[in-house]
Amino acid sequence: MIRGGKSFVISPPAFSNDAKKLLVCTGNTVSVFSTSTGLQITELEAHTALVTSVIVVPASTPASKILCYCWTASHDGTIRYWDFSVPELMKTVDIRFPIFSMAIPSLLAPYLENHEKEHDLFAYVSTGDTGQQKKDSNALHGQIRKCNLTKSRLAGGVILAETQKPEHITISSSGKYFGIRDKRKLRIWNVPAKDAERTDIKKIRLHHTKNFTILAFHPTERIVAAGDVTGRILIWRNFGERTFLGGGKLINGGSMNNEDERPGVRGDDDAESCTTWHWHSSEVKQLLFSSDGAYLYSGGKEGVLVVWQLDTGKKKFLPRIGSPILYFVISPDPSLSSISCADNQIHIMRMPSMEILKSIAGIKLPCSVPETCKSPTSGFAFETTSGVVAICAQNYCIQLYSLFDDREISEVQVCERNHQPGDELTVIVNLVMLSLDGLVMGTVETWLPEEGIGGHVSLKFWTRDSPNGDFSLSTIIYEPHRDAGISAIAFHPTRCMAVSSSYGGDFKIWVSNNARQWKDKMLQKAGWTCHAVGSYKNKPMTAATFSADGSVLAVAAETFITLWDPEKNVLVAVIGDSLEPIVSLSFLGKSDYLVSASRGSSPQLSVWSMSKLSVAWSYKLHAEAVAYTQLNSSFAILAYSLSLLNTLSTNKPLCKVTLGQFYYLMLEIRFLWPLGL
Repeated sequence: MIRGGKSFVISPPAFSNDAKKLLVCTGNTVSVFSTSTGLQITELEAHTALVTSVIVVPASTPASKILCYCWTASHDGTIRYWDFSVPELMKTVDIRFPIFSMAIPSLLAPYLENHEKEHDLFAYVSTGDTGQQKKDSNALHGQIRKCNLTKSRLAGGVILAETQKPEHITISSSGKYFGIRDKRKLRIWNVPAKDAERTDIKKIRLHHTKNFTILAFHPTERIVAAGDVTGRILIWRNFGERTFLGGGKLINGGSMNNEDERPGVRGDDDAESCTTWHWHSSEVKQLLFSSDGAYLYSGGKEGVLVVWQLDTGKKKFLPRIGSPILYFVISPDPSLSSISCADNQIHIMRMPSMEILKSIAGIKLPCSVPETCKSPTSGFAFETTSGVVAICAQNYCIQLYSLFDDREISEVQVCERNHQPGDELTVIVNLVMLSLDGLVMGTVETWLPEEGIGGHVSLKFWTRDSPNGDFSLSTIIYEPHRDAGISAIAFHPTRCMAVSSSYGGDFKIWVSNNARQWKDKMLQKAGWTCHAVGSYKNKPMTAATFSADGSVLAVAAETFITLWDPEKNVLVAVIGDSLEPIVSLSFLGKSDYLVSASRGSSPQLSVWSMSKLSVAWSYKLHAEAVAYTQLNSSFAILAYSLSLLNTLSTNKPLCKVTLGQFYYLMLEIRFLWPLGL
């Protein structure tokens, strides 16, 4: 089975010491990418559940930058040590608790002198129990634990904190401090210079009136910054003076409770001052100090990276990324950084200009569509020969993604709109369809009325010279079916012909101005015009498809299937009368069969014989999607219901496969039927 698509933004990525590789948590694996090409080099495979942390072992000397070692942690309860240049698994530590985050302070501490005895290596892990968390949301299900990596065991009885849910651990670049957010509190620990299993670890708490979302430590000073759900950034200076340094009750000669001496600090919090900055309109997703500590980077839903000058609070804005920012990571090479965005992209950036050098993109999420605009047809299309899928993605784009190579091929900007993350949605890309050879693409976009005024539907045809070329816009047709929405697009298998069906009660056949065979013409120079219009009793036309040889056009007229001669636009036959509107039609390769799927309170999957113009067999089944092969009469469906398994006698499925997430939708069962009838 060909699988494509992963989430690249589960957790922050990590650069190799020479900044030539980027390690990214991708499901149960860690994918290693080249920062110069953006292509995957290798993969670390051994974990059996979601990988949540990857930590590269820093180089202790300039000569050791070529070494490629890292630690990974996962929900499978294991911590693993790798040589990712080979790649080779070198060690496994099983703590038997799902790990949501991990920090290893000793890796960041100054390297031990040769005469000094090396101490055990300790990791601090955020663990939890996902099963129990669902049962009782008020119970404490997150814990901060200590793990001895040298001896491959948890530090017995050492639980630093308990939280309602597992929290992300943030560590300072020196390894001296680490902390978590816990609702309206920050918990910060001071790591001992010589850590041991039973060493007492001092901690402080800093309080706020709103829930925190993120925190970051200054690289050299005792300064911590935290963002909250309202978009504010709080900066505490000289935190831990009395607790970590034993400074007693006085700071600069004043009492800890003297608010004039400790502006912005709440209660008895151990800090000298607290400053608040505010620019973000919603929660702060990312905070990071620059390597010299002079600047603080912040990011959020706006898709803008804000650069704050720490001493003055002045800010400037780096170029808009176009998607909410989740993580910002600076590499050991100060000229490179990475930004992870909510659209499942990681951008490799040149610093300080923030020029995007390369992008690593997974399958992108579709935009959220209002209920009134949702279509039963899919927002994606397959080009089977090259293994490319076209997806209606966010930001009014069509993403072309190769399932064979498991990477993004290109993007097509369907409409140019200055839409920013968080803005009210005004345009929806509803449909996309590819021709059989992948050289022509059709898209449908719906412009929503604003304050009850305006709104229309546009049909666009895009063409390219070769399967590896870029699509260019050929034709725009405004309101092709008056003010009605388009239910489906289908392409003729051999000719420059397409059909669009409409909920308004008609379908239209479109032809290219150049009528020669597809392989013999320059598609970029061809425009599209209406060849014919058809309807059946003014019923909504809800689905359409061509036969394998293109001689028959099947169009669903709500609960009926109408069969047409597409050249003469003549109605040949009408078959069927389903209980619910038909939403999908598919001719099965070069066979004699047509598959229809209807949804509603009485869903039906039916197989029709074209020679007999009657139903061959059918099942009461909600089919979410139907796919077929070009070579034989096998086809596949995606279905939510399992009830038919108890009623199958003949035509049993060749196989059934339990699926996890595909295209970010939960899909349960796949059936493959042979139609040997």
